[in-house]
Amino acid sequence: MRFSEFPFLRYVVYFILGVVIYSFFGENIPRDVILATIISIYFFYLILVGINIYQHEYRFKIILPILAYVLFVFFGLYFANDTDIKNQPDQLLNTNFPIQSYLGTVLSNDEAKPNSIANQVLVKKVFSEGLAHPVKGEVLIYHRSEEPLNPGDVILISGNPNAIQGPKNPNEFNYQRFMLRQKISHQHFISDRFEVIGSVKERPVEEFFIDIRSIIMARMDFYFQDKSSLQVAKALLLGQKKNLDKEVSDAYATAGAMHILAVSGLHVGIIYGFFFLFVKPFRLPVSKRVLYLSLIILLIWGYAMLTGMSPSVMRAATMFSLMALAQMKSRSPSIFNAIALSALILLILDPFLIYAVGFQLSYIALLGILVIQPMLVRLWLPKNRFLEYVWQISTVGIAAQLATFPISAYYFHIFPTYFMLSNLVAIPGAFLIMSFGVPFMVFAEVPMLSKILAWVTEKLIALVNLLIFWIQDLPASKITEISISVWEVVFYWLLLILFLLLWVYPGRKLGITVVVLIFIAGIFRVTGIVFQQKSRELYIYALNQGMAVDFLDRSSLYSFEENVSKDYTYSILPNRSDLKFINSHSLMAFLNEEGLELTLPDIQANLLIHDHQLILSEKVPDRDIFRWKDGTWEKTKLSDTLDLNEKAFKVRFK
Repeated sequence: MRFSEFPFLRYVVYFILGVVIYSFFGENIPRDVILATIISIYFFYLILVGINIYQHEYRFKIILPILAYVLFVFFGLYFANDTDIKNQPDQLLNTNFPIQSYLGTVLSNDEAKPNSIANQVLVKKVFSEGLAHPVKGEVLIYHRSEEPLNPGDVILISGNPNAIQGPKNPNEFNYQRFMLRQKISHQHFISDRFEVIGSVKERPVEEFFIDIRSIIMARMDFYFQDKSSLQVAKALLLGQKKNLDKEVSDAYATAGAMHILAVSGLHVGIIYGFFFLFVKPFRLPVSKRVLYLSLIILLIWGYAMLTGMSPSVMRAATMFSLMALAQMKSRSPSIFNAIALSALILLILDPFLIYAVGFQLSYIALLGILVIQPMLVRLWLPKNRFLEYVWQISTVGIAAQLATFPISAYYFHIFPTYFMLSNLVAIPGAFLIMSFGVPFMVFAEVPMLSKILAWVTEKLIALVNLLIFWIQDLPASKITEISISVWEVVFYWLLLILFLLLWVYPGRKLGITVVVLIFIAGIFRVTGIVFQQKSRELYIYALNQGMAVDFLDRSSLYSFEENVSKDYTYSILPNRSDLKFINSHSLMAFLNEEGLELTLPDIQANLLIHDHQLILSEKVPDRDIFRWKDGTWEKTKLSDTLDLNEKAFKVRFK
């Protein structure tokens, strides 16, 4: 197998490089400059090709491929620039006048929140000082209306939507950037300050599938008795994970089976393979083969639309569609070209998909399974059919974990210890559940048949849940507070690739390269730990509710938390996991008439927190004070009092 046999794999790599470059440096480059560069490179490429054709020989063997790759880098830059809503002057994000009210179309069904109901609204016009301004943009609204809002409802909303704010704490999940990449820039708590004035078909195809999904979910609510089974059914069959109870999602995450709750290649592959059980397309005449495979493509995309078009399901639907198109002429098309082409198509439509966790995990897991799993299978070939089945599933799990471990560690900071055991439950379980669940969705409106299918589906899910919760309760079921940087993610993959090459092509040079890389990584790790152990830093986090403080005293971490809300997991834990400490302790705190008094080890003075202000007494030793602003620590004016309302602070003691 040679890399040159997969051209789309090369194209997508350089396209992604262009998108990444845009994210770091390209936002200030005008679109016209990027377009002019693309045209110039393309014409120069054509001139060189023309010279080759005229002279009947292949010259410029180095410069032609380089020009082609540079061209794809600039394609990535251009499409990222074109997609970024910050560059679109008619976007709500770029309005510079006060808004009294705005007109929009509801895009989603009601989604229950703890204190309100959420909907997504496409803005059409905004009203300011008696004038109407055409504006584009999407807003997340939160209301308390007793009447449901439906996709297509046209509503007039009073008030000014608020721009989604960036993170207040270091290493906190950047919700603002996440939503901007989905073209949503604002949110608005409107209570009952709105009026439904009509209805339109804004996105008729999407609304059609939303209506079907609502009908199926209503039938699930009617037939399913067990709450946990109902939630898993909606997630596994329809991709609706938003209402999963924390204990259910934690159980699946701890067991390493969360992937079956995200509709992905596993689910689409089951549907795709189901049709091959009865009819083998390559045995059909060409005309019937084309018709049969076209029907499969339509069904796959229908299911993708029904489940909400998540990045993972779009990847699977696009890839299997390309495979089906290739099978119309060829019996065994290249899977790697299909994967790369599917990624390229999706990234042209939305370049920022590369930052979606589902997109990353989906493609990386699939590549890991395709490359690593066959190598693992060859290590042992059991003669017993049952053992072979268990070994095949186990190697799939190992291959996927080897490939995706750094991504999971980077985003979620955990590692499921018993992932091999959970895969033996989750993969066959998902197949059985879909075998009855998909027919249930098809026949949801047929009374007796849907009741029987729902009963079987519910019992299967209940059994899988029972086993997943059992795995969660096993000793040391997960490793938590894993901290890994972006560069460590890249280094891990580089080392993994070198190990795989060394496995396939054993050689002294590759072996020495691996040893040198491990040695360099060890030096950086030790240097980081030594540097960290010299630090004495106090972190005061900015929270919507409660209070949290971390004090890093060289290799020991002292923590205090009081009345923290659910934002604890993404506001505090990411930074705490990033601190390189060996021992953890509770920070002593006393509540008195003046406020909350904190006792810091080795600091000969206490700190006082009163009315969201940190008061540093004169006895506190020399220190530098930093405020978290726009994604970085900004040194601020030395003061004895810090306002803790809006941003996190760091105090570094000298």
